[in-house]
Amino acid sequence: MASGLHTAVRIRGVVATIAFAAVLGGCRRGPAVAPHTPPQDLRDALAAIVSVKTSPPYVLKTRGGRQVWALTREFYQKRSFVPAWADDERSRSADVLIDTLQHADRDALDPARYGARDLARLRDDVRRGVDRRNEARAAMTLDARLTYAFLQYASDLAAGVTEGRTIRWKTSAPASNPLQSLDDALARDRVADVLGDLQRRNPSYASLREALHTYRSMAAAGGWPSLPAGFRVKRGERSPLLPALAKRLAVTGDYSPPAGRPDSGTPIYDETLENAVRHFQRRHGLEADGVVGKTVVAELNVPAAERVRQIELNLERWRWLPRDLGDRHILVNVPEYRLEVWDHGSVPLAMRVVVGKKDAQTPAFSSAMSYVVLAPFWNVPADIAENETLPSAESDPSFLERTHMEVVDTRGRAVDPKSIDLSDARRYRFRQRPGDSNSLGLVKFMFPNPYNVYLHDTPADALFTRETRAFSHGCVRIEQPEELADYVLRDRPDWTPDRIREAMHGSEQTTVTLREKIPVYIAYFTARVAPDGEVHFFRDIYGRDRQ
Repeated sequence: MASGLHTAVRIRGVVATIAFAAVLGGCRRGPAVAPHTPPQDLRDALAAIVSVKTSPPYVLKTRGGRQVWALTREFYQKRSFVPAWADDERSRSADVLIDTLQHADRDALDPARYGARDLARLRDDVRRGVDRRNEARAAMTLDARLTYAFLQYASDLAAGVTEGRTIRWKTSAPASNPLQSLDDALARDRVADVLGDLQRRNPSYASLREALHTYRSMAAAGGWPSLPAGFRVKRGERSPLLPALAKRLAVTGDYSPPAGRPDSGTPIYDETLENAVRHFQRRHGLEADGVVGKTVVAELNVPAAERVRQIELNLERWRWLPRDLGDRHILVNVPEYRLEVWDHGSVPLAMRVVVGKKDAQTPAFSSAMSYVVLAPFWNVPADIAENETLPSAESDPSFLERTHMEVVDTRGRAVDPKSIDLSDARRYRFRQRPGDSNSLGLVKFMFPNPYNVYLHDTPADALFTRETRAFSHGCVRIEQPEELADYVLRDRPDWTPDRIREAMHGSEQTTVTLREKIPVYIAYFTARVAPDGEVHFFRDIYGRDRQ
């Protein structure tokens, strides 16, 4: 008997060999079809299976699952219910698919979501002819389930699993076409290649995927020891807990004992161990002061299994993003309080940022930067005007003048605040004139979005030294505005650095259009691999991991 997956199916005295694979070595394109016309009884059995009004039990009971089942039905209807995986020339694609699904957890996807174990069992049953009275239905059930599983897995790889998202993530990710992927996989025997191509090729995703394997191995080996919650130590002090601290840091690669020193470390908190703590602090978004205290111990004691789950959630976040972020793009990671400029795989510019408060969260979305405003006015948003500006103006007659505020009418014309009734604020707007004290600083970077969020300078530079930097009303304040302006306007040679700075410090608002738009991604990664290759974890400041 041939080694490929097959079984003899008897239909009205006719023996039809059923195998499950794509056309081997074919190079033709277009929808996959069987090389011969199968018996009508098989097509009738398949039609009966996929034409039922209610979806079968293995279809996910979600809107996405129902949509994928609708695609499955559409797929078979277009091919007149010719089986997709059943043909004596097809002897390995089903095996490849099932094996891929059984290892879906490598991408933090659950094999049970695709019925991987059931598919393997059903395949083996069909091969052995376990149910000889219903061989045709069993074979066609397998065919339909393979198609559904392929489409569901392809959809998840391309766009992510999460449905009904409540975390405000909006992207411009192009819609995937699972049917086209299936046609390509079957027509040219490329199941593994097609599914592999649907994985993110972004280096950050690939590195985080490797980190998942590393941290799963740590968890499987027992994780790491925990330390007492009240443990405190700083440079030069002694503590019997230092060997345990060294052992904990060694598990995650933050500490390597000097040559000649036993792994148990030293009872004195010396420079080597302090540097290891600093390294750990930097990887976890903490102030790298080398002091072990309540916050550091809390992060040290997060279980390995929890770190694994954190990585899994953030692999999913990568799947929500467009596959191609652009050769040049700007990434803001909110929990990290960091902005990175990516240019053909390198990061020529990075800086600290301030993001929205918990009650004014910076949303996650993508857009494209199209222009820069130098020496901007600050048009006070209605909620800030009502809750902050107006009460201040009513209680302090000098507030508007002191803060360089103007009152403008609905046409944008400045009016004398003494001549109006400030209690009727709906007829007027507040704006702050350009200058060093402007709340937007000296420049803002605009990328149209429904949230009215943008990047901007700030006069409150002291906030960038804080470990936690969630202080804004939702926009992103940046630490190095001049450097970012130089970068995004480099395709405008008429705007030299000197001219940019002169305009930033001027009294007139100036708008400069970028010749080439730059994609901007406001992301929310609580675990990611930094450009230097190290795994970093950040506190879930908005509670979105729990959501």
